[in-house]
Amino acid sequence: MKRYVDRTTGERILEVSDLSFLKEREHPYGWFKRHRLHIAIHIALRWADKVMASDEETANDLARFYFIPKETIEITRN
Repeated sequence: MKRYVDRTTGERILEVSDLSFLKEREHPYGWFKRHRLHIAIHIALRWADKVMASDEETANDLARFYFIPKETIEITRN
């Protein structure tokens, strides 16, 4: 997760790269770290004007877990 402000438009942009800690039971993060990351992403999504996902799976997870409409999520192709 990376947050920044676009200097030309002034938009607050949030880039989300991975949400596997929410789906996988056997993820190496403990429950406290998963909960803390979940809350941090939730707060950052409320702050952001624009949401960017690293791939289609992350965009689907954002829609599933945080109820962000898929039409508003932009997928970056690196």
